[in-house]
Amino acid sequence: MHKVKKKRDDISIPKKAVIEILCRVPGHDLAEKLKMVCMQWCSIIYSGRFAYSHIEQRKKSSSFSQLEAVVVSFHGNDKRSVRVSSLEWHSIYNKNHHHFQDWKAKDLCTANNVILGWKIQPPRMMRVNSVNGFVCFWNDSDQARYHVLNPVTKDYVITPPNPYLGTSITGEQGTPAAVGFGFCSLSYEYKVVVLDDSYRKDIKPSVFTIGTDHSWRPLKEIPYSDISETVVCVKGIIYWYAKVTCTPDRNSTRKREKKTLICFDVTKEEFDVIVVPIEIPKHSVTSVAEKGGRLCLVTISRGPICSLLINVYVACNNTADDLSSLNSWKKEVTVAAPSIGYSLDLEEYVYAVSVTDEIVVILLDEDGSDYAFFDVVGGKLLGLFSTRQATLIPYMSSLVAFRHRPLLASSS
Repeated sequence: MHKVKKKRDDISIPKKAVIEILCRVPGHDLAEKLKMVCMQWCSIIYSGRFAYSHIEQRKKSSSFSQLEAVVVSFHGNDKRSVRVSSLEWHSIYNKNHHHFQDWKAKDLCTANNVILGWKIQPPRMMRVNSVNGFVCFWNDSDQARYHVLNPVTKDYVITPPNPYLGTSITGEQGTPAAVGFGFCSLSYEYKVVVLDDSYRKDIKPSVFTIGTDHSWRPLKEIPYSDISETVVCVKGIIYWYAKVTCTPDRNSTRKREKKTLICFDVTKEEFDVIVVPIEIPKHSVTSVAEKGGRLCLVTISRGPICSLLINVYVACNNTADDLSSLNSWKKEVTVAAPSIGYSLDLEEYVYAVSVTDEIVVILLDEDGSDYAFFDVVGGKLLGLFSTRQATLIPYMSSLVAFRHRPLLASSS
Protein backbone atom coordinates (compact mmCIF):
# COMPACT_ATOMS: atom_id res chain seq x y z
CA MET A 1 0.00 0.00 0.00
CA HIS A 2 1.21 3.43 -0.84
CA LYS A 3 1.03 6.10 1.80
CA VAL A 4 -0.97 9.08 0.75
CA LYS A 5 1.02 12.26 1.33
CA LYS A 6 -1.03 15.09 2.66
CA LYS A 7 -0.64 18.25 0.72
CA ARG A 8 0.73 21.11 2.80
CA ASP A 9 -0.91 24.47 2.22
CA ASP A 10 1.58 27.31 2.59
CA ILE A 11 -0.03 30.64 3.34
CA SER A 12 1.83 33.45 1.65
CA ILE A 13 1.08 37.01 2.66
CA PRO A 14 1.89 39.64 0.01
CA LYS A 15 4.82 41.88 0.92
CA LYS A 16 2.70 45.04 0.66
CA ALA A 17 0.27 43.62 3.22
CA VAL A 18 3.14 42.75 5.56
CA ILE A 19 4.47 46.31 5.29
CA GLU A 20 1.02 47.77 6.03
CA ILE A 21 0.74 45.63 9.15
CA LEU A 22 4.25 46.38 10.41
CA CYS A 23 3.73 50.13 9.91
CA ARG A 24 1.15 50.04 12.69
CA VAL A 25 3.48 48.44 15.25
CA PRO A 26 5.51 50.61 17.69
CA GLY A 27 9.19 50.95 16.83
CA HIS A 28 10.40 49.29 20.04
CA ASP A 29 8.48 46.10 19.26
CA LEU A 30 9.78 46.02 15.69
CA ALA A 31 13.39 46.42 16.77
CA GLU A 32 13.30 44.06 19.75
CA LYS A 33 10.96 41.25 18.65
CA LEU A 34 9.47 41.24 15.15
CA LYS A 35 12.77 41.61 13.29
CA MET A 36 13.58 38.05 14.42
CA VAL A 37 10.45 36.46 12.90
CA CYS A 38 11.99 35.86 9.46
CA MET A 39 14.50 37.25 6.97
CA GLN A 40 11.82 39.09 5.01
CA TRP A 41 10.56 40.95 8.05
CA CYS A 42 14.10 41.79 9.15
CA SER A 43 14.91 43.14 5.68
CA ILE A 44 11.77 45.30 5.66
CA ILE A 45 12.28 46.65 9.18
CA TYR A 46 15.87 47.74 8.56
CA SER A 47 15.17 49.52 5.25
CA GLY A 48 15.21 53.30 5.12
CA ARG A 49 12.05 53.47 3.03
CA PHE A 50 10.11 51.49 5.62
CA ALA A 51 11.54 53.49 8.53
CA TYR A 52 10.15 56.77 7.17
CA SER A 53 6.86 55.17 6.03
CA HIS A 54 6.45 53.72 9.53
CA ILE A 55 6.88 57.05 11.31
CA GLU A 56 4.52 58.84 8.89
CA GLN A 57 1.84 56.24 9.55
CA ARG A 58 2.24 56.68 13.29
CA LYS A 59 1.95 60.48 13.04
CA LYS A 60 -1.59 60.23 11.70
CA SER A 61 -2.89 59.14 15.09
CA SER A 62 -3.32 61.49 18.05
CA SER A 63 -4.64 58.74 20.27
CA PHE A 64 -3.66 58.35 23.90
CA SER A 65 -3.00 54.66 23.34
CA GLN A 66 -0.30 55.17 20.72
CA LEU A 67 1.73 58.06 22.08
CA GLU A 68 4.91 57.49 24.04
CA ALA A 69 7.46 59.58 25.89
CA VAL A 70 11.03 59.27 27.06
CA VAL A 71 12.43 60.42 30.38
CA VAL A 72 15.96 61.78 29.96
CA SER A 73 17.85 61.92 33.25
CA PHE A 74 21.35 62.10 34.69
CA HIS A 75 22.98 58.80 35.53
CA GLY A 76 25.60 58.40 38.24
CA ASN A 77 26.78 60.70 40.99
CA ASP A 78 29.08 62.72 38.74
CA LYS A 79 26.17 63.85 36.51
CA ARG A 80 28.21 63.09 33.41
CA SER A 81 26.16 60.23 32.01
CA VAL A 82 22.65 60.19 30.54
CA ARG A 83 19.98 57.55 31.00
CA VAL A 84 17.00 57.37 28.65
CA SER A 85 13.89 55.50 29.75
CA SER A 86 10.58 54.90 27.99
CA LEU A 87 7.26 55.92 29.48
CA GLU A 88 4.45 54.38 27.45
CA TRP A 89 1.32 56.21 28.54
CA HIS A 90 -1.06 53.49 27.40
CA SER A 91 0.72 50.96 29.63
CA ILE A 92 0.04 53.00 32.76
CA TYR A 93 -3.48 54.18 32.01
CA ASN A 94 -6.00 52.45 34.25
CA LYS A 95 -9.51 53.70 34.94
CA ASN A 96 -9.39 52.46 38.52
CA HIS A 97 -5.84 53.47 39.40
CA HIS A 98 -4.38 56.83 38.45
CA HIS A 99 -1.19 57.09 40.51
CA PHE A 100 1.25 57.50 37.64
CA GLN A 101 4.22 57.86 39.99
CA ASP A 102 3.79 54.23 41.08
CA TRP A 103 4.86 53.02 37.66
CA LYS A 104 8.49 52.63 36.66
CA ALA A 105 9.79 53.59 33.24
CA LYS A 106 11.72 51.00 31.24
CA ASP A 107 15.40 51.78 30.69
CA LEU A 108 16.28 51.98 27.00
CA CYS A 109 19.91 53.04 26.91
CA THR A 110 22.68 54.76 28.84
CA ALA A 111 25.36 57.04 27.42
CA ASN A 112 28.43 57.39 29.62
CA ASN A 113 30.59 60.51 30.00
CA VAL A 114 28.65 62.65 27.53
CA ILE A 115 27.94 65.60 29.88
CA LEU A 116 30.49 68.17 31.01
CA GLY A 117 30.95 68.47 34.77
CA TRP A 118 29.00 71.00 36.82
CA LYS A 119 30.59 73.52 39.16
CA ILE A 120 28.19 74.88 41.81
CA GLN A 121 24.51 74.15 41.30
CA PRO A 122 23.30 70.70 40.25
CA PRO A 123 22.45 70.83 36.53
CA ARG A 124 18.97 70.55 35.08
CA MET A 125 18.09 68.53 32.01
CA MET A 126 16.31 70.68 29.42
CA ARG A 127 13.94 69.37 26.79
CA VAL A 128 13.77 70.62 23.22
CA ASN A 129 11.47 68.53 21.01
CA SER A 130 11.28 65.29 19.05
CA VAL A 131 11.28 64.62 15.30
CA ASN A 132 10.98 61.23 13.58
CA GLY A 133 11.85 59.36 16.77
CA PHE A 134 14.91 61.51 17.54
CA VAL A 135 14.80 63.47 20.80
CA CYS A 136 16.81 66.64 21.35
CA PHE A 137 17.87 67.86 24.80
CA TRP A 138 20.60 69.78 26.66
CA ASN A 139 21.50 70.74 30.22
CA ASP A 140 21.98 74.16 31.76
CA SER A 141 25.54 73.47 32.93
CA ASP A 142 26.62 72.76 29.34
CA GLN A 143 24.33 75.07 27.37
CA ALA A 144 26.61 75.34 24.33
CA ARG A 145 26.27 71.65 23.37
CA TYR A 146 23.10 69.80 22.36
CA HIS A 147 22.24 66.11 22.28
CA VAL A 148 20.25 64.29 19.59
CA LEU A 149 19.35 60.64 20.18
CA ASN A 150 17.10 57.93 18.76
CA PRO A 151 16.56 55.52 21.68
CA VAL A 152 15.59 52.67 19.32
CA THR A 153 18.41 52.81 16.77
CA LYS A 154 20.88 54.19 19.37
CA ASP A 155 22.02 56.91 16.93
CA TYR A 156 23.57 59.59 19.16
CA VAL A 157 25.11 62.93 18.16
CA ILE A 158 26.47 65.62 20.46
CA THR A 159 27.10 68.96 18.80
CA PRO A 160 30.41 70.77 19.34
CA PRO A 161 30.14 73.93 21.48
CA ASN A 162 28.17 76.70 19.80
CA PRO A 163 30.67 79.53 19.16
CA TYR A 164 27.93 82.06 18.44
CA LEU A 165 26.37 82.13 21.91
CA GLY A 166 26.84 85.48 23.64
CA THR A 167 27.97 86.09 27.22
CA SER A 168 25.90 87.06 30.24
CA ILE A 169 26.46 90.02 32.58
CA THR A 170 28.82 87.92 34.71
CA GLY A 171 30.98 87.17 31.67
CA GLU A 172 29.93 83.52 31.41
CA GLN A 173 28.42 82.00 28.31
CA GLY A 174 24.75 82.90 28.15
CA THR A 175 21.77 80.59 28.20
CA PRO A 176 19.85 80.47 24.90
CA ALA A 177 16.38 81.99 24.81
CA ALA A 178 15.08 78.97 22.90
CA VAL A 179 16.23 75.89 21.03
CA GLY A 180 14.51 73.99 18.23
CA PHE A 181 15.09 70.72 16.41
CA GLY A 182 13.89 70.06 12.87
CA PHE A 183 14.08 67.84 9.81
CA CYS A 184 14.77 68.80 6.19
CA SER A 185 12.74 66.51 3.91
CA LEU A 186 14.81 67.38 0.83
CA SER A 187 18.27 66.47 2.15
CA TYR A 188 17.10 64.12 4.95
CA GLU A 189 19.27 66.06 7.38
CA TYR A 190 18.45 67.16 10.93
CA LYS A 191 19.14 70.63 12.29
CA VAL A 192 19.46 72.18 15.74
CA VAL A 193 18.48 75.87 15.84
CA VAL A 194 19.51 78.10 18.77
CA LEU A 195 17.98 81.53 19.44
CA ASP A 196 20.34 83.68 21.51
CA ASP A 197 19.06 86.86 23.21
CA SER A 198 22.09 87.63 25.38
CA TYR A 199 22.28 91.23 24.20
CA ARG A 200 18.55 91.96 24.71
CA LYS A 201 18.39 93.87 21.42
CA ASP A 202 17.99 91.42 18.60
CA ILE A 203 17.91 87.64 18.66
CA LYS A 204 20.94 86.04 17.05
CA PRO A 205 20.09 82.60 15.64
CA SER A 206 22.56 79.89 14.74
CA VAL A 207 22.06 76.45 13.21
CA PHE A 208 23.88 73.13 13.37
CA THR A 209 23.34 70.57 10.59
CA ILE A 210 23.71 66.87 11.28
CA GLY A 211 24.86 65.64 7.89
CA THR A 212 27.28 66.84 5.26
CA ASP A 213 27.90 70.16 6.98
CA HIS A 214 28.09 69.10 10.65
CA SER A 215 29.05 72.57 11.88
CA TRP A 216 27.55 75.71 13.42
CA ARG A 217 26.60 78.64 11.19
CA PRO A 218 25.16 82.06 12.11
CA LEU A 219 21.83 83.15 10.63
CA LYS A 220 20.27 86.54 10.01
CA GLU A 221 19.18 88.35 13.19
CA ILE A 222 15.49 88.65 14.05
CA PRO A 223 13.71 91.24 16.29
CA TYR A 224 13.79 90.63 20.02
CA SER A 225 10.76 89.00 21.65
CA ASP A 226 9.83 87.05 24.78
CA ILE A 227 9.94 83.43 23.58
CA SER A 228 8.24 80.48 25.21
CA GLU A 229 10.29 77.40 26.09
CA THR A 230 7.97 75.07 24.18
CA VAL A 231 8.77 74.23 20.58
CA VAL A 232 7.43 71.87 17.91
CA CYS A 233 8.39 70.97 14.36
CA VAL A 234 5.49 70.31 11.99
CA LYS A 235 6.04 69.53 8.29
CA GLY A 236 9.49 71.09 8.15
CA ILE A 237 8.64 74.25 10.11
CA ILE A 238 9.85 74.88 13.67
CA TYR A 239 7.43 76.94 15.78
CA TRP A 240 7.91 78.95 18.98
CA TYR A 241 5.25 81.10 20.65
CA ALA A 242 6.48 84.61 21.47
CA LYS A 243 5.23 87.96 22.79
CA VAL A 244 6.42 91.22 21.22
CA THR A 245 6.05 94.50 23.13
CA CYS A 246 5.29 97.46 20.89
CA THR A 247 3.64 100.90 20.88
CA PRO A 248 0.60 101.51 18.63
CA ASP A 249 2.06 104.74 17.19
CA ARG A 250 4.81 107.31 17.73
CA ASN A 251 2.66 109.66 19.81
CA SER A 252 1.55 106.96 22.24
CA THR A 253 3.47 105.93 25.34
CA ARG A 254 1.18 103.01 26.13
CA LYS A 255 2.73 99.71 25.20
CA ARG A 256 0.88 96.58 24.23
CA GLU A 257 1.85 92.99 23.54
CA LYS A 258 1.41 91.22 20.24
CA LYS A 259 1.00 87.45 20.37
CA THR A 260 3.09 85.90 17.62
CA LEU A 261 4.56 82.70 16.27
CA ILE A 262 8.20 82.58 15.31
CA CYS A 263 8.50 80.18 12.37
CA PHE A 264 11.71 78.70 10.99
CA ASP A 265 11.70 76.91 7.65
CA VAL A 266 14.24 74.11 8.12
CA THR A 267 14.86 73.68 4.39
CA LYS A 268 15.16 77.35 3.41
CA GLU A 269 16.68 78.37 6.77
CA GLU A 270 14.47 81.45 6.86
CA PHE A 271 12.49 83.00 9.73
CA ASP A 272 9.00 84.45 9.68
CA VAL A 273 6.92 86.10 12.41
CA ILE A 274 3.14 85.67 12.32
CA VAL A 275 0.63 87.48 14.53
CA VAL A 276 -1.72 85.01 16.21
CA PRO A 277 -5.37 86.00 15.58
CA ILE A 278 -6.78 83.88 18.41
CA GLU A 279 -8.38 85.70 21.37
CA ILE A 280 -5.99 84.73 24.16
CA PRO A 281 -7.00 85.49 27.78
CA LYS A 282 -5.00 88.35 29.29
CA HIS A 283 -3.72 86.46 32.34
CA SER A 284 -2.81 83.16 30.78
CA VAL A 285 0.09 81.08 29.56
CA THR A 286 0.29 80.05 25.91
CA SER A 287 2.44 77.30 24.42
CA VAL A 288 2.76 75.36 21.18
CA ALA A 289 2.13 71.64 20.88
CA GLU A 290 1.48 68.98 18.25
CA LYS A 291 -1.64 66.87 17.86
CA GLY A 292 -1.79 64.18 15.20
CA GLY A 293 0.82 65.93 13.06
CA ARG A 294 -0.89 69.33 13.33
CA LEU A 295 0.24 72.51 15.05
CA CYS A 296 -1.62 73.51 18.23
CA LEU A 297 -1.79 76.56 20.45
CA VAL A 298 -2.65 75.76 24.05
CA THR A 299 -3.83 78.50 26.41
CA ILE A 300 -3.94 77.91 30.17
CA SER A 301 -5.84 80.35 32.37
CA ARG A 302 -7.70 80.42 35.68
CA GLY A 303 -11.37 79.51 35.67
CA PRO A 304 -13.99 80.05 38.38
CA ILE A 305 -13.46 78.69 41.91
CA CYS A 306 -9.74 77.98 41.56
CA SER A 307 -10.18 75.83 38.48
CA LEU A 308 -7.86 75.63 35.50
CA LEU A 309 -9.16 76.32 31.99
CA ILE A 310 -7.25 74.75 29.10
CA ASN A 311 -8.12 75.62 25.50
CA VAL A 312 -6.50 73.87 22.52
CA TYR A 313 -6.61 75.54 19.10
CA VAL A 314 -5.55 73.39 16.15
CA ALA A 315 -4.22 74.80 12.86
CA CYS A 316 -6.47 73.75 9.99
CA ASN A 317 -3.64 74.24 7.48
CA ASN A 318 -0.03 73.53 8.42
CA THR A 319 1.49 76.20 6.21
CA ALA A 320 2.97 79.34 7.71
CA ASP A 321 1.20 81.60 5.18
CA ASP A 322 -2.26 80.58 6.41
CA LEU A 323 -1.78 80.95 10.18
CA SER A 324 -2.49 84.68 10.34
CA SER A 325 -6.16 84.15 9.48
CA LEU A 326 -8.73 83.46 12.18
CA ASN A 327 -10.34 80.85 9.90
CA SER A 328 -7.11 78.87 9.96
CA TRP A 329 -7.59 77.91 13.62
CA LYS A 330 -10.23 75.74 15.23
CA LYS A 331 -10.86 75.27 18.93
CA GLU A 332 -10.92 71.49 19.30
CA VAL A 333 -10.44 70.94 23.02
CA THR A 334 -11.63 72.74 26.15
CA VAL A 335 -10.66 71.25 29.50
CA ALA A 336 -11.99 72.62 32.79
CA ALA A 337 -9.87 71.11 35.56
CA PRO A 338 -11.50 71.82 38.96
CA SER A 339 -9.60 72.96 42.07
CA ILE A 340 -6.12 72.87 40.56
CA GLY A 341 -5.32 76.48 39.63
CA TYR A 342 -4.85 77.92 43.10
CA SER A 343 -1.23 76.77 43.52
CA LEU A 344 0.09 77.46 40.03
CA ASP A 345 2.07 80.45 38.82
CA LEU A 346 0.62 81.01 35.37
CA GLU A 347 3.10 83.71 34.48
CA GLU A 348 6.10 81.51 33.79
CA TYR A 349 6.48 77.86 34.52
CA VAL A 350 3.20 76.21 33.55
CA TYR A 351 2.83 75.06 29.96
CA ALA A 352 1.43 72.25 27.83
CA VAL A 353 3.73 69.37 26.96
CA SER A 354 1.45 67.16 24.86
CA VAL A 355 -2.11 66.98 23.54
CA THR A 356 -4.05 63.93 22.31
CA ASP A 357 -7.71 63.12 21.74
CA GLU A 358 -7.97 61.80 25.31
CA ILE A 359 -5.45 63.65 27.47
CA VAL A 360 -3.58 66.93 27.95
CA VAL A 361 -0.20 66.85 29.69
CA ILE A 362 0.82 70.01 31.59
CA LEU A 363 4.15 70.86 33.23
CA LEU A 364 3.32 72.29 36.66
CA ASP A 365 6.47 73.70 38.28
CA GLU A 366 9.67 75.59 37.54
CA ASP A 367 11.92 72.62 38.28
CA GLY A 368 10.28 70.68 35.45
CA SER A 369 9.60 67.72 37.72
CA ASP A 370 5.80 67.42 37.96
CA TYR A 371 3.69 66.54 34.93
CA ALA A 372 -0.10 66.49 35.27
CA PHE A 373 -2.27 64.28 33.05
CA PHE A 374 -5.80 65.66 32.52
CA ASP A 375 -8.75 63.85 30.99
CA VAL A 376 -10.02 65.86 28.02
CA VAL A 377 -13.70 64.96 28.40
CA GLY A 378 -14.23 65.33 32.14
CA GLY A 379 -11.30 67.54 33.10
CA LYS A 380 -10.31 65.06 35.79
CA LEU A 381 -6.72 65.00 36.99
CA LEU A 382 -5.73 61.45 36.06
CA GLY A 383 -2.48 61.63 37.97
CA LEU A 384 1.00 63.11 38.30
CA PHE A 385 4.29 61.85 36.97
CA SER A 386 7.29 63.23 38.87
CA THR A 387 10.89 63.47 37.74
CA ARG A 388 13.99 64.87 39.45
CA GLN A 389 16.65 66.67 37.45
CA ALA A 390 15.16 65.00 34.39
CA THR A 391 12.86 65.93 31.56
CA LEU A 392 9.97 64.23 29.81
CA ILE A 393 9.88 64.44 26.00
CA PRO A 394 6.86 63.19 24.01
CA TYR A 395 7.97 61.19 20.98
CA MET A 396 7.07 58.29 18.72
CA SER A 397 9.44 55.36 18.68
CA SER A 398 10.87 54.85 15.20
CA LEU A 399 13.53 52.95 13.27
CA VAL A 400 14.81 56.04 11.47
CA ALA A 401 18.60 56.37 11.44
CA PHE A 402 20.81 59.23 10.25
CA ARG A 403 22.13 57.05 7.42
CA HIS A 404 18.66 56.45 5.93
CA ARG A 405 18.01 58.06 2.55
CA PRO A 406 14.70 56.55 1.43
CA LEU A 407 14.64 58.43 -1.87
CA LEU A 408 17.69 56.48 -2.99
CA ALA A 409 17.05 52.96 -4.23
CA SER A 410 20.26 51.66 -2.69
CA SER A 411 19.12 52.53 0.85
CA SER A 412 15.77 50.79 0.76
